[in-house]
Amino acid sequence: MLLLNGYLRSVNGFIRASENISYHVAAGNISRELLGEWISAVLRGLEDDEALKLRILNAIANDRA
Repeated sequence: MLLLNGYLRSVNGFIRASENISYHVAAGNISRELLGEWISAVLRGLEDDEALKLRILNAIANDRA
């Protein structure tokens, strides 16, 4: 999907991070909205956004509490 739509620069980051994210999505820790924000950030090359990382970490940590 990413390659066909011209997001070649995003493929490496997406594949690397999506493996970890997909587990937490399947477990119900990460909401659909947060997943959408993450995918959008990856496509824009902003996956290193600290605020987004903190929201993801809080979602994961809340499940473990």
